[in-house]
This record gives sequence, C-alpha cells and structure tokens, in this order.
Amino acid sequence: MIFELIPRDNRLLATRVKRQLLGWVSYLMFVGPLAYSVHNGWTLFDYRGLGWFVVAAVAINLVFFVLIRSGYSARFADPSLVAMQVACAGGLALVLGFYLNQARVLTVMLLFTAFFFGVFSFSRRQYLALSAAAALGYAAMLAVKYAPGMRDGNTFRLELLYFMVLVIVLLWLSLIGSYIALLRASLASKKEALASALARLKELASRDELTGLHNRRHLIEILEQQKERADRYREPFAMCILDLDHFKRINDSHGHGAGDEVLRAFAARIRGQMRRMDIIGRNGIHGARAPDAQVMGAQTTDAQVTDAQVTPEAPADTTFGRYGGEEFLLVLPYAADAAARTCVERLRAATAAQPFLTAAGPLRMTFSAGIAHYVPGESIAQMLDRADEALYRAKSAGRDRVEFATPPGGGG
Repeated sequence: MIFELIPRDNRLLATRVKRQLLGWVSYLMFVGPLAYSVHNGWTLFDYRGLGWFVVAAVAINLVFFVLIRSGYSARFADPSLVAMQVACAGGLALVLGFYLNQARVLTVMLLFTAFFFGVFSFSRRQYLALSAAAALGYAAMLAVKYAPGMRDGNTFRLELLYFMVLVIVLLWLSLIGSYIALLRASLASKKEALASALARLKELASRDELTGLHNRRHLIEILEQQKERADRYREPFAMCILDLDHFKRINDSHGHGAGDEVLRAFAARIRGQMRRMDIIGRNGIHGARAPDAQVMGAQTTDAQVTDAQVTPEAPADTTFGRYGGEEFLLVLPYAADAAARTCVERLRAATAAQPFLTAAGPLRMTFSAGIAHYVPGESIAQMLDRADEALYRAKSAGRDRVEFATPPGGGG
C-alpha cells in the first residue's frame, strides 16, 4: 500500500493535513531572514544555532503531522490541534527572541504568523487567552534580557515599541478572529436551517397531501432501490397494487368529501395493520434480511408492538403509499409467494372487517389486489404492468380478492 501524504479518501483529514503543512512553510519562510541576521552578527548564535532552531521546528511539526495524519488527533475537541500548534510556535519564537539582538523584530513577526493560523478557528476567549500568554511571555523575555540598569537606553525603548506593536496587533487579531467566529457560527446556523428546510421540502414533495402517505414518485424510487438490491444480492421482493372496490359509487352517492374521508381512513387502517406485523423486517428496506417466517405473516399483539414499529419512521410509512386515485401501492421486500399472499390477505380482511366512519355515516369497503414478484432482468415498468394485469383479473373475477401476476412471457 502506497502512503499518501495527503489522503484522497478522507476530505476532512486532507484539509487538516494541508493546514498543518502550511505550518512547515511558515517556519521555513523565516530561515532566510534568520540566516541573513546571523551573517550580519545580529544574533547571539551562529549558523550552528540556526541549525538547532531548524531541527526544533522540524521536530515540532513532525509530531503534529503524525498526530493529525494518523487520525489520532480526531479524538480531541480540536482535531487540527491549532491551539497547541500556535502555543508551540509562540514558545519557540520567544526562546528564539532571547538570542536575537537587532533582529528581535523577527520574534514579533513569528508571533504574528503563528496567530494568523487561529483567525478561522479560535473563539474570542481563546484568542485573548493566547494573546495574553504571548504578551506576558514577551514581557518576561525582555525582563530577563534587560537587567534594571540596562533599561534606560534607546535599545530598550525600541524593544518597548516592539512590545506595544505586538500587543496592539494581537488585540486586533483577537477582534478580527472573534468577528470571523461569529460569522462562522451564523453561517453554520443558516446552513443547518437551510438543510432542515430542504429536508422538509423533500419530505413534502414525496408525500400525498390527502392521505399523508408517500406518493407515486417516492414509491417508484423505493422499487428501483429494491430492484438494485435484488440484482446485487439475489433477494426476492414483490409489489402489490391495491384498488378500492366500487369507490366511484362513494363519490357519486355521498360526495367527494366522503370519498376523501374513506381514502384517509383506509390509509390509516392499512398502515396501522402493517405496523403490527413484521412484514418488512425490523430494519426496513435498508436493513439486514430477516427470515421469511418473520418477514411476512408473523402477527403480534398490541402489547408486543415495539416503539420502532409505531413511530412515523416505521417501515410501513416507507413502503406503502398512494399510487393514484383510489389505487395504493405496497412494496414487499424479501417476500416469497406464500408470505406475500398471507400479508395482503390479512390486509384485505382487516379492510372488510369494519366500516369506515365518515360524515355520511359508516361505509364498508373492500379492495382488490394484484401481486407481482420481481423477475431478474425486468424493469420496474414491466413489473408494474404485470401487477396491474393481475389487479384487472381480480376485478374481473368479482372483486374483493387477490391475484398473482403471471411471469414475463405468459408462463404459469
């Protein structure tokens, strides 16, 4: 396996590694000015001391690189370790500053460079805390560097000027950083609200307004997912088109309002029945396959119904919906022939068992159904045509019954 300096399979980790590599570049930028200072005698160390500075910078960055690239840093609140890197860079800059004379301005520039890395990461409190630590560290360095008797000359006054500039710029960076932090928080909140709104719009677009069930578009997507799964894993599934018998009479005799009430009540009853049977498997269409004895036909009592089966996210809400008009579509993952019939027959019996209560009075309804099992190689459109043909035969045979579709080619 070839090691990748910047991983291509983890975008977030790649971003962290790139930021850390910028730290290497920041250190290397100062090697040239430091070498120039050594050459002109503005430092208390020679080129060997410069070499030790480079070694220390490489060692610090190597530790952070290993922590970030290995993914170990992901367990921390700050996976990029920005605060720790800035603190280490600041400490190294202050140690270096002690050994600089006329070139001490490089210490200030090193601190500025390190703190710029926190502009997009630190909160105001973090920035102020690190700024205070840097200012105190610089003041301590000056106190050690200049004894009380050495603080009257222009050199020390110039050092005080550097110190004032350092404090002013760090405070400015704190304000800018906190402002950017507020912008980040605002953008994150707006992004979350937008994602929630888009999810809501997607949900509304997939729902039938009258019954609250999923609509034809969503059901076709579910069928396509089932087809892909069946082709990949060779697992069976079936679909069933349910059509309310003599529904037109309800509209003609009692009005469309009563018809709408029947559709809503029918949808609620079927969904309620499905939640009391393990017809889809406890993990829904994306879960692991359940045995056929559990998948279809296994009935539970009300006391045995789990919370997962009665919540709005139950499998019944995903695989049962309104196909159009008085037609409904039921998707049956993992269903074999007998299991599919058992399920639909139970739903048919539950529909006919009790009338639906409407403003026009109690109305008894039945439905006819056509079941089609998926045959590898056929399209969803072909499968729907076969289910529709089976539904037509059920209607022609007297209604209130379930028929199976013939396989493609007309075989038995």
